[in-house]
Amino acid sequence: MRMEDYLDLILLDPFYRIYFHDGSHLDYSGDGDRMREQMSRFDPHDSRKYEKFIAHSGAIYRFIIEQGYGSRPFDSWVTMLKFIPQALKLQAFLPAYYLSTRYLFLGGNPFNTPAVYQMIPYLEKTEKVWYSRGGMYSLVEALAAVFQSLGGKISTGSEVLRILVKARRACGVETSRKTINADAVVSNVDLQHTYGRLLAPEDRRKWSDRRLRRVRYGMSAFLIYLGVKKRFPQLLHHTLILSKRYRSLVRDIFDRRVLPDDFSMYLHVPSRTETAMAPPGCDSMYVLVPVTNLSGKVDWQVEAEPYAQRVLKFLEHDFGLAGLQEAIEVKKVFTPLDFARQRRSPDFHISTAKSQRGFGRVVSGGRQYPSWCRCAGCTAYRRSDRVGDPAGFTAFRLSMQWNP
Repeated sequence: MRMEDYLDLILLDPFYRIYFHDGSHLDYSGDGDRMREQMSRFDPHDSRKYEKFIAHSGAIYRFIIEQGYGSRPFDSWVTMLKFIPQALKLQAFLPAYYLSTRYLFLGGNPFNTPAVYQMIPYLEKTEKVWYSRGGMYSLVEALAAVFQSLGGKISTGSEVLRILVKARRACGVETSRKTINADAVVSNVDLQHTYGRLLAPEDRRKWSDRRLRRVRYGMSAFLIYLGVKKRFPQLLHHTLILSKRYRSLVRDIFDRRVLPDDFSMYLHVPSRTETAMAPPGCDSMYVLVPVTNLSGKVDWQVEAEPYAQRVLKFLEHDFGLAGLQEAIEVKKVFTPLDFARQRRSPDFHISTAKSQRGFGRVVSGGRQYPSWCRCAGCTAYRRSDRVGDPAGFTAFRLSMQWNP
Protein backbone atom coordinates (compact mmCIF):
# COMPACT_ATOMS: atom_id res chain seq x y z
CA MET A 1 0.00 0.00 0.00
CA ARG A 2 1.72 3.17 -1.26
CA MET A 3 0.60 6.76 -0.79
CA GLU A 4 1.35 7.59 -4.44
CA ASP A 5 -1.29 5.03 -5.47
CA TYR A 6 -3.92 7.20 -3.84
CA LEU A 7 -2.57 10.78 -3.93
CA ASP A 8 -0.78 13.00 -6.43
CA LEU A 9 1.22 15.45 -4.32
CA ILE A 10 2.66 18.65 -5.81
CA LEU A 11 5.48 20.52 -4.08
CA LEU A 12 4.79 24.21 -3.47
CA ASP A 13 7.75 26.53 -3.91
CA PRO A 14 7.65 29.02 -2.35
CA PHE A 15 5.46 27.70 0.44
CA TYR A 16 3.55 30.96 0.67
CA ARG A 17 3.88 34.69 0.07
CA ILE A 18 3.56 37.24 2.87
CA TYR A 19 2.49 40.79 1.94
CA PHE A 20 3.11 43.60 4.41
CA HIS A 21 0.97 46.73 4.76
CA ASP A 22 3.34 48.80 2.60
CA GLY A 23 3.07 46.41 -0.37
CA SER A 24 6.43 44.72 0.15
CA HIS A 25 6.46 40.96 0.34
CA LEU A 26 8.50 37.92 1.32
CA ASP A 27 8.29 34.55 -0.43
CA TYR A 28 8.64 32.01 2.37
CA SER A 29 10.43 28.78 1.45
CA GLY A 30 12.76 26.15 2.85
CA ASP A 31 15.75 27.54 0.93
CA GLY A 32 18.02 29.14 3.53
CA ASP A 33 19.96 31.26 1.04
CA ARG A 34 16.79 32.69 -0.52
CA MET A 35 15.32 33.37 2.91
CA ARG A 36 18.40 35.18 4.20
CA GLU A 37 18.64 37.26 1.01
CA GLN A 38 15.00 38.35 1.29
CA MET A 39 15.18 39.00 5.03
CA SER A 40 18.28 41.18 4.60
CA ARG A 41 16.18 43.65 2.60
CA PHE A 42 14.06 44.25 5.69
CA ASP A 43 16.66 43.89 8.42
CA PRO A 44 20.21 42.51 7.94
CA HIS A 45 20.33 41.72 11.66
CA ASP A 46 17.31 39.42 11.36
CA SER A 47 18.73 37.64 8.32
CA ARG A 48 21.83 36.70 10.29
CA LYS A 49 19.63 35.06 12.93
CA TYR A 50 17.76 32.83 10.47
CA GLU A 51 19.90 29.70 10.94
CA LYS A 52 19.83 30.08 14.72
CA PHE A 53 16.04 30.31 14.63
CA ILE A 54 15.72 27.21 12.44
CA ALA A 55 18.12 25.30 14.71
CA HIS A 56 16.00 26.20 17.73
CA SER A 57 12.83 25.21 15.85
CA GLY A 58 14.49 21.89 15.02
CA ALA A 59 15.34 21.25 18.66
CA ILE A 60 11.69 21.77 19.62
CA TYR A 61 10.58 19.53 16.76
CA ARG A 62 12.85 16.69 17.88
CA PHE A 63 11.64 17.05 21.46
CA ILE A 64 7.93 17.17 20.63
CA ILE A 65 7.74 14.85 17.62
CA GLU A 66 10.73 12.53 17.57
CA GLN A 67 10.81 12.01 21.35
CA GLY A 68 7.03 11.63 21.33
CA TYR A 69 5.98 14.32 23.80
CA GLY A 70 3.47 15.68 21.31
CA SER A 71 1.63 12.36 21.34
CA ARG A 72 1.44 11.93 25.10
CA PRO A 73 -1.70 12.78 27.04
CA PHE A 74 -0.67 15.00 29.95
CA ASP A 75 -3.17 13.40 32.30
CA SER A 76 -0.83 13.05 35.28
CA TRP A 77 1.73 15.17 37.11
CA VAL A 78 4.36 12.47 36.49
CA THR A 79 4.14 12.98 32.72
CA MET A 80 4.21 16.75 33.11
CA LEU A 81 7.21 16.72 35.46
CA LYS A 82 9.17 14.69 32.92
CA PHE A 83 8.25 17.24 30.26
CA ILE A 84 9.07 20.45 32.15
CA PRO A 85 12.91 20.42 32.38
CA GLN A 86 13.53 20.07 28.63
CA ALA A 87 10.64 22.40 27.81
CA LEU A 88 12.20 25.08 30.02
CA LYS A 89 15.59 24.56 28.39
CA LEU A 90 14.01 25.07 24.97
CA GLN A 91 11.99 28.12 26.15
CA ALA A 92 8.90 26.24 25.03
CA PHE A 93 6.72 27.96 27.64
CA LEU A 94 7.51 31.46 26.36
CA PRO A 95 4.82 33.08 24.19
CA ALA A 96 5.33 32.21 20.51
CA TYR A 97 5.57 35.92 19.65
CA TYR A 98 8.93 36.30 21.38
CA LEU A 99 10.63 33.66 19.26
CA SER A 100 9.21 34.22 15.81
CA THR A 101 7.76 36.54 13.21
CA ARG A 102 4.48 38.29 13.80
CA TYR A 103 1.38 36.49 12.64
CA LEU A 104 -1.63 34.75 14.11
CA PHE A 105 -0.24 31.38 15.07
CA LEU A 106 -2.44 28.37 14.32
CA GLY A 107 -5.41 30.58 15.02
CA GLY A 108 -4.01 31.32 18.47
CA ASN A 109 -3.01 34.52 20.20
CA PRO A 110 0.80 34.65 19.73
CA PHE A 111 1.12 36.51 23.04
CA ASN A 112 -0.12 33.54 25.08
CA THR A 113 0.31 30.57 22.71
CA PRO A 114 3.35 28.61 23.95
CA ALA A 115 6.47 28.60 21.78
CA VAL A 116 6.29 24.81 21.55
CA TYR A 117 4.45 25.44 18.27
CA GLN A 118 7.66 26.93 16.87
CA MET A 119 8.56 23.45 15.66
CA ILE A 120 6.46 24.16 12.54
CA PRO A 121 9.08 26.24 10.62
CA TYR A 122 11.54 23.35 10.93
CA LEU A 123 8.86 20.87 9.87
CA GLU A 124 8.08 23.00 6.81
CA LYS A 125 11.77 23.36 5.93
CA THR A 126 12.53 19.65 6.15
CA GLU A 127 9.26 18.07 5.00
CA LYS A 128 8.21 20.89 2.65
CA VAL A 129 4.67 22.09 1.89
CA TRP A 130 2.60 20.06 -0.55
CA TYR A 131 -0.68 20.28 -2.41
CA SER A 132 -2.79 17.23 -3.17
CA ARG A 133 -4.16 17.35 -6.71
CA GLY A 134 -7.91 17.68 -6.51
CA GLY A 135 -7.77 19.71 -3.31
CA MET A 136 -8.22 18.74 0.33
CA TYR A 137 -11.16 16.50 -0.46
CA SER A 138 -8.80 14.21 -2.40
CA LEU A 139 -7.32 13.30 1.02
CA VAL A 140 -10.80 12.38 2.25
CA GLU A 141 -11.37 10.23 -0.82
CA ALA A 142 -7.97 8.56 -0.43
CA LEU A 143 -8.57 7.72 3.23
CA ALA A 144 -12.02 6.40 2.35
CA ALA A 145 -10.55 4.19 -0.41
CA VAL A 146 -7.91 2.74 1.92
CA PHE A 147 -10.45 2.22 4.69
CA GLN A 148 -12.84 0.42 2.37
CA SER A 149 -10.03 -1.72 0.93
CA LEU A 150 -9.47 -2.97 4.49
CA GLY A 151 -13.12 -3.99 4.74
CA GLY A 152 -14.41 -0.80 6.35
CA LYS A 153 -17.93 0.47 5.67
CA ILE A 154 -18.80 4.17 5.42
CA SER A 155 -22.28 5.38 6.32
CA THR A 156 -23.31 9.04 5.92
CA GLY A 157 -26.49 11.06 6.04
CA SER A 158 -27.55 10.14 9.56
CA GLU A 159 -26.89 12.28 12.63
CA VAL A 160 -25.19 10.76 15.66
CA LEU A 161 -27.46 11.35 18.64
CA ARG A 162 -25.59 9.60 21.43
CA ILE A 163 -22.36 7.78 22.25
CA LEU A 164 -23.22 4.55 24.02
CA VAL A 165 -21.24 3.68 27.14
CA LYS A 166 -21.30 0.40 29.06
CA ALA A 167 -19.13 -0.35 32.09
CA ARG A 168 -17.22 2.89 31.45
CA ARG A 169 -16.34 1.81 27.92
CA ALA A 170 -17.65 3.36 24.73
CA CYS A 171 -19.44 0.55 22.92
CA GLY A 172 -21.19 2.21 19.99
CA VAL A 173 -23.35 5.10 18.79
CA GLU A 174 -27.04 5.76 18.39
CA THR A 175 -27.86 7.57 15.13
CA SER A 176 -31.07 9.02 13.73
CA ARG A 177 -31.50 5.79 11.76
CA LYS A 178 -30.07 2.95 13.82
CA THR A 179 -27.80 1.83 16.65
CA ILE A 180 -24.25 0.78 15.73
CA ASN A 181 -22.18 -1.34 18.10
CA ALA A 182 -18.41 -0.79 18.04
CA ASP A 183 -15.13 -1.76 19.67
CA ALA A 184 -13.90 1.85 19.51
CA VAL A 185 -15.50 5.25 18.91
CA VAL A 186 -13.65 8.18 17.34
CA SER A 187 -15.41 11.56 17.49
CA ASN A 188 -14.44 14.49 15.29
CA VAL A 189 -17.11 16.71 16.84
CA ASP A 190 -16.40 19.73 19.02
CA LEU A 191 -15.60 19.09 22.69
CA GLN A 192 -18.71 20.76 24.09
CA HIS A 193 -21.04 18.98 21.67
CA THR A 194 -19.37 15.60 22.23
CA TYR A 195 -19.44 15.76 26.02
CA GLY A 196 -22.46 18.02 26.48
CA ARG A 197 -24.80 16.45 23.93
CA LEU A 198 -23.54 13.01 22.90
CA LEU A 199 -22.61 11.65 26.33
CA ALA A 200 -25.16 11.26 29.11
CA PRO A 201 -24.31 13.17 32.33
CA GLU A 202 -23.73 9.95 34.24
CA ASP A 203 -21.16 8.90 31.61
CA ARG A 204 -19.04 12.05 31.90
CA ARG A 205 -18.21 12.49 35.55
CA LYS A 206 -15.08 14.52 34.78
CA TRP A 207 -16.71 16.84 32.26
CA SER A 208 -19.66 18.43 34.01
CA ASP A 209 -21.69 21.18 32.33
CA ARG A 210 -19.96 23.68 34.60
CA ARG A 211 -16.50 22.56 33.53
CA LEU A 212 -17.47 22.57 29.87
CA ARG A 213 -18.59 26.18 30.21
CA ARG A 214 -15.12 27.09 31.49
CA VAL A 215 -13.34 25.80 28.36
CA ARG A 216 -11.95 28.76 26.45
CA TYR A 217 -12.08 28.99 22.69
CA GLY A 218 -9.67 30.79 20.38
CA MET A 219 -10.44 33.04 17.46
CA SER A 220 -12.95 32.19 14.78
CA ALA A 221 -12.83 32.79 11.05
CA PHE A 222 -14.80 34.66 8.43
CA LEU A 223 -14.53 33.12 4.96
CA ILE A 224 -15.48 34.23 1.47
CA TYR A 225 -15.39 31.55 -1.24
CA LEU A 226 -14.95 33.07 -4.69
CA GLY A 227 -14.98 32.01 -8.31
CA VAL A 228 -13.69 34.90 -10.44
CA LYS A 229 -13.56 35.38 -14.21
CA LYS A 230 -10.02 36.69 -14.03
CA ARG A 231 -6.59 35.59 -12.85
CA PHE A 232 -4.60 37.49 -10.26
CA PRO A 233 -0.92 36.49 -10.63
CA GLN A 234 0.19 38.46 -7.55
CA LEU A 235 -1.55 35.78 -5.47
CA LEU A 236 0.31 32.52 -4.97
CA HIS A 237 -1.25 29.24 -3.86
CA HIS A 238 -0.97 30.46 -0.25
CA THR A 239 -0.87 34.22 0.40
CA LEU A 240 -0.91 36.16 3.66
CA ILE A 241 -1.78 39.86 3.74
CA LEU A 242 -0.85 41.56 7.01
CA SER A 243 -2.37 44.68 8.51
CA LYS A 244 -0.22 47.60 9.65
CA ARG A 245 -1.53 47.01 13.18
CA TYR A 246 -0.44 43.90 14.96
CA ARG A 247 -0.59 43.83 18.75
CA SER A 248 -3.71 45.99 18.93
CA LEU A 249 -5.38 43.94 16.16
CA VAL A 250 -4.69 40.74 18.10
CA ARG A 251 -6.15 42.40 21.18
CA ASP A 252 -9.30 43.39 19.26
CA ILE A 253 -9.84 39.78 18.17
CA PHE A 254 -8.94 37.90 21.36
CA ASP A 255 -9.53 40.35 24.24
CA ARG A 256 -11.92 43.12 23.21
CA ARG A 257 -13.80 40.66 20.97
CA VAL A 258 -14.93 43.28 18.50
CA LEU A 259 -14.96 43.50 14.72
CA PRO A 260 -12.04 45.82 13.82
CA ASP A 261 -12.05 48.19 10.87
CA ASP A 262 -8.85 46.66 9.46
CA PHE A 263 -7.82 43.03 9.05
CA SER A 264 -5.04 40.58 8.28
CA MET A 265 -6.06 37.74 6.02
CA TYR A 266 -5.07 34.52 4.29
CA LEU A 267 -5.97 33.70 0.68
CA HIS A 268 -5.95 30.20 -0.75
CA VAL A 269 -5.84 29.99 -4.57
CA PRO A 270 -5.62 26.31 -5.61
CA SER A 271 -6.04 27.23 -9.28
CA ARG A 272 -2.55 28.75 -9.12
CA THR A 273 -1.14 25.23 -8.83
CA GLU A 274 -3.88 23.17 -10.48
CA THR A 275 -5.50 25.03 -13.36
CA ALA A 276 -8.34 22.49 -13.47
CA MET A 277 -9.65 23.99 -10.22
CA ALA A 278 -11.13 26.87 -12.27
CA PRO A 279 -12.24 27.42 -15.89
CA PRO A 280 -9.60 28.74 -18.32
CA GLY A 281 -8.60 32.31 -17.51
CA CYS A 282 -10.31 32.16 -14.11
CA ASP A 283 -9.32 31.69 -10.48
CA SER A 284 -10.93 29.86 -7.58
CA MET A 285 -10.06 31.09 -4.12
CA TYR A 286 -11.18 31.63 -0.59
CA VAL A 287 -10.37 34.51 1.72
CA LEU A 288 -10.02 33.78 5.45
CA VAL A 289 -10.09 36.67 7.92
CA PRO A 290 -9.38 36.01 11.63
CA VAL A 291 -12.27 37.36 13.72
CA THR A 292 -13.48 37.10 17.29
CA ASN A 293 -15.41 34.02 18.36
CA LEU A 294 -19.12 33.85 19.12
CA SER A 295 -18.63 35.18 22.65
CA GLY A 296 -17.84 38.53 21.03
CA LYS A 297 -20.02 41.51 20.28
CA VAL A 298 -20.83 40.72 16.65
CA ASP A 299 -24.26 39.96 15.18
CA TRP A 300 -23.26 37.94 12.12
CA GLN A 301 -26.81 37.83 10.80
CA VAL A 302 -26.48 41.60 10.36
CA GLU A 303 -22.75 42.00 9.75
CA ALA A 304 -21.98 39.15 7.33
CA GLU A 305 -22.63 40.82 3.99
CA PRO A 306 -21.39 44.34 4.94
CA TYR A 307 -18.18 42.78 6.29
CA ALA A 308 -17.73 40.74 3.11
CA GLN A 309 -18.08 43.92 1.06
CA ARG A 310 -15.46 45.65 3.21
CA VAL A 311 -13.03 42.78 2.67
CA LEU A 312 -13.62 42.72 -1.09
CA LYS A 313 -13.29 46.51 -1.32
CA PHE A 314 -9.98 46.34 0.54
CA LEU A 315 -8.64 43.60 -1.74
CA GLU A 316 -9.60 45.50 -4.89
CA HIS A 317 -8.78 49.11 -4.00
CA ASP A 318 -6.19 48.95 -1.21
CA PHE A 319 -4.34 45.74 -1.95
CA GLY A 320 -4.59 46.05 -5.73
CA LEU A 321 -6.70 43.19 -7.13
CA ALA A 322 -8.06 45.45 -9.86
CA GLY A 323 -11.48 44.46 -11.18
CA LEU A 324 -12.05 41.83 -8.51
CA GLN A 325 -15.67 42.62 -7.64
CA GLU A 326 -16.77 42.91 -11.25
CA ALA A 327 -15.11 39.55 -12.02
CA ILE A 328 -16.95 37.62 -9.30
CA GLU A 329 -19.03 34.81 -10.77
CA VAL A 330 -19.57 32.78 -7.58
CA LYS A 331 -19.53 34.01 -3.97
CA LYS A 332 -20.36 32.23 -0.73
CA VAL A 333 -19.84 33.65 2.75
CA PHE A 334 -19.18 31.46 5.81
CA THR A 335 -19.28 33.10 9.25
CA PRO A 336 -18.61 31.95 12.83
CA LEU A 337 -22.36 31.39 13.08
CA ASP A 338 -22.11 28.86 10.26
CA PHE A 339 -19.38 26.99 12.15
CA ALA A 340 -21.83 26.64 15.03
CA ARG A 341 -24.72 25.54 12.83
CA GLN A 342 -22.92 23.20 10.45
CA ARG A 343 -19.99 21.87 12.48
CA ARG A 344 -21.67 21.61 15.88
CA SER A 345 -18.90 23.90 17.13
CA PRO A 346 -19.30 27.23 18.90
CA ASP A 347 -16.09 28.44 17.29
CA PHE A 348 -13.07 27.62 15.16
CA HIS A 349 -11.24 25.60 17.82
CA ILE A 350 -10.24 25.42 21.48
CA SER A 351 -7.80 28.12 22.58
CA THR A 352 -4.09 27.34 22.30
CA ALA A 353 -3.37 29.39 25.42
CA LYS A 354 -0.78 27.92 27.80
CA SER A 355 -3.44 27.22 30.42
CA GLN A 356 -5.02 24.69 28.04
CA ARG A 357 -1.81 23.07 26.80
CA GLY A 358 0.35 20.43 28.47
CA PHE A 359 -1.25 19.36 31.74
CA GLY A 360 -4.14 21.71 30.94
CA ARG A 361 -4.77 20.10 27.57
CA VAL A 362 -8.24 18.73 27.07
CA VAL A 363 -7.75 14.95 27.08
CA SER A 364 -10.56 12.66 26.04
CA GLY A 365 -10.92 8.94 26.41
CA GLY A 366 -7.81 7.40 27.94
CA ARG A 367 -8.36 6.29 31.51
CA GLN A 368 -11.93 7.54 31.62
CA TYR A 369 -13.07 5.88 28.38
CA PRO A 370 -10.42 3.36 27.20
CA SER A 371 -12.24 2.52 23.98
CA TRP A 372 -12.80 5.94 22.48
CA CYS A 373 -11.16 9.22 21.58
CA ARG A 374 -12.21 12.65 20.40
CA CYS A 375 -10.19 14.42 17.74
CA ALA A 376 -11.78 17.80 16.99
CA GLY A 377 -9.46 20.66 17.86
CA CYS A 378 -7.75 18.81 20.70
CA THR A 379 -7.06 15.20 19.88
CA ALA A 380 -7.57 12.55 22.46
CA TYR A 381 -5.87 9.21 22.43
CA ARG A 382 -6.47 5.51 22.41
CA ARG A 383 -3.24 3.77 23.31
CA SER A 384 -0.95 5.17 20.60
CA ASP A 385 -3.05 7.90 18.94
CA ARG A 386 -1.14 11.11 18.34
CA VAL A 387 -2.26 14.62 19.25
CA GLY A 388 -3.34 16.80 16.37
CA ASP A 389 -4.38 14.05 13.95
CA PRO A 390 -7.73 14.35 12.16
CA ALA A 391 -10.24 11.72 13.14
CA GLY A 392 -9.81 9.96 9.80
CA PHE A 393 -6.14 9.24 10.54
CA THR A 394 -7.00 7.92 14.00
CA ALA A 395 -9.72 5.67 12.58
CA PHE A 396 -7.32 4.55 9.86
CA ARG A 397 -4.67 3.53 12.41
CA LEU A 398 -7.28 1.59 14.38
CA SER A 399 -8.34 -0.26 11.23
CA MET A 400 -4.71 -1.04 10.42
CA GLN A 401 -4.19 -2.41 13.94
CA TRP A 402 -7.14 -4.72 13.50
CA ASN A 403 -6.34 -5.59 9.85
CA PRO A 404 -2.54 -5.86 9.63
